[in-house]
Amino acid sequence: MILGLLSLLRGWQFVDRLITMVAGKFTTWPADEFSSFMTTPIGQPAGAPAYTAQPPMPRLVRPPAPVSIAPGAFEIRFTRLQREGRYEQMWAMLAEDAQRSWGSEQRFIHGMQLQEEGSAQLVEAEIGSVNIVPEWTDHSHNRTYRNVARLAVRYRLKQEWRELTVYRQVHLIPAADGWRTLCYPQAS
Repeated sequence: MILGLLSLLRGWQFVDRLITMVAGKFTTWPADEFSSFMTTPIGQPAGAPAYTAQPPMPRLVRPPAPVSIAPGAFEIRFTRLQREGRYEQMWAMLAEDAQRSWGSEQRFIHGMQLQEEGSAQLVEAEIGSVNIVPEWTDHSHNRTYRNVARLAVRYRLKQEWRELTVYRQVHLIPAADGWRTLCYPQAS
């Protein structure tokens, strides 16, 4: 209905100019055509360069600074990947010391598959408390780390027909993009 009315009024030059003027107040020219409408040869001496007004420079919007994942969320993600059998993604979450002790990604994947088949399956992990410790020594591997996250974790495991609850203290070491876990191979 409005388009029909506008098409009737477009035949009159006065109304046509009025519509164009009103529409011009609510629309803008594309940035690449902006300068062609801003030059004026009036008042410039012959041969002088015509300077054009330019649209304002856009402000650069920086992406937000990367935020490292919380230690509790990291451990929950690690256990979720274990439950889902996504061991390739778990490998990237291991600390360098743990990766060296496994030897290779294939040995890690094989060891995790054997662990799942032979023992209890992980059902759920729940984070109790999280503390950042300035320095911690792993006595079993004789290594000292700084700014370590110490987590109290409750694991629910399922072994055949019964469920078990196991409480463990987990240590995460800082990395450039978050945390890494010290998941070592089990001693045979």
